[in-house]
Amino acid sequence: MKNHKALLESYEQRLENLDPELITTDEEIFLKEAFIHAKEVFEPEKLVKWFTIRAEPFYRPGSLKLVLTMYEELLDIAEKKLGSENPGTATVLNGLARIYRYIGNYEEALNLLSRALKIHEMLPGTEQAEIGNILSEMDILNYLMDKQALSYYTRALEIQKKVLSSENLGAVITLNRMAFCYRGMKKPEKAEEFFNRALEFLEMLQEQKPDKRVIVIYKAGTLNNLGILLSEVGKIEEAEDRYGKALKLQDKVYGREHPQVAQTLNNLALLYFQTSRYEKALILNTRSLEIMEKLGKTEHPGFATTLNNLAGIYVHKGRHEKALELYKRALEIRECILSPDHPDVAKTLNNLGELYRILGHHKKALHMYTRALNIYETTFGTTHPDVGTTLNNLAGLHECLGEYKTAINLYEKALNIIQKEYGSDHPYFKITRNNLISLYDKMERS
Repeated sequence: MKNHKALLESYEQRLENLDPELITTDEEIFLKEAFIHAKEVFEPEKLVKWFTIRAEPFYRPGSLKLVLTMYEELLDIAEKKLGSENPGTATVLNGLARIYRYIGNYEEALNLLSRALKIHEMLPGTEQAEIGNILSEMDILNYLMDKQALSYYTRALEIQKKVLSSENLGAVITLNRMAFCYRGMKKPEKAEEFFNRALEFLEMLQEQKPDKRVIVIYKAGTLNNLGILLSEVGKIEEAEDRYGKALKLQDKVYGREHPQVAQTLNNLALLYFQTSRYEKALILNTRSLEIMEKLGKTEHPGFATTLNNLAGIYVHKGRHEKALELYKRALEIRECILSPDHPDVAKTLNNLGELYRILGHHKKALHMYTRALNIYETTFGTTHPDVGTTLNNLAGLHECLGEYKTAINLYEKALNIIQKEYGSDHPYFKITRNNLISLYDKMERS
């Protein structure tokens, strides 16, 4: 026992104050070794509390398989030693459910959360913070599964507001999730309202504890999320302001070189690109890329996104060979990390298809567009907006090849999909309609 305690203390020192964005394989090994010794040192209840805290930084793509295995073992221990209706068992079920959500197994995550909720509802006091947190998790799962979302949020928020503190930011997380759902439901005004409510809570907490790291981190994240939303609805100056505030907070809490800083730089660069400020976009994307390279995060989804965005700038500047190099690199990373059939892979395939079309490599463009279309249709169904935009791209290629009947058919399919999703006033609809009208004019002149 003495030897186990000494080894556990040694590993625990290496697991202190970990940054989830900067986890290394060595630290994954430290967690695994620490868990072996913790099982010998702690009683089941304390083991659950210990592991829940230590596992928190490892909720990231590269570590999920490791943490999943350990949580499954911990659940077996909890059920055998504490019983299937113990609060400690509910804590493990909750942690395991989060992992299943991250890996996309939503049904299993919901089952685990339902079990955890039943345990807590049998305990004295139905306004427990744990109940609010579980209800919040269940609602985000319902949204991700296209089920009735926002059915639990009101109750979750009422419970979480009562225990809001720098140690319990459940209410802030729930408000961000509600905003995320409303954004997905095409209700930007409601999404903006909930992001702002989350910021109000964070500002109130920051007045009490100005330098509390976790508050600053959540405030920067919420500002970044709000910036994305405002950018999407065309509130450009407001979006730029929120990104700027997020960057200042991130510089304060992380320093100037951190993956979160790189992500916000990416978002601001995209805003500059969309508003034709290409040189500013180029500077920020390049800085973001340099940060990720310096940190060794070149096999990271964020790095692939930066490459993809940077390539788009080079396409606009006419530097096609440089853009091609970056798109290919982004595609390779996304296929490796996310799988060849991931929607983000389809985005890069679409971009590559467009570049190949510009370069006159029509067979390669056709292959890229067709792959992207298959991914979108398999993942989202045949009426998703991304299917519509890909059909528009494919139609443009067939137009270049002089295959006008095929092009007209694809343009019309794209218009039908885009109109149903966005309406006839949306820029995507107008672009596709103008492409079709232009093709008809071309056919009349020939």
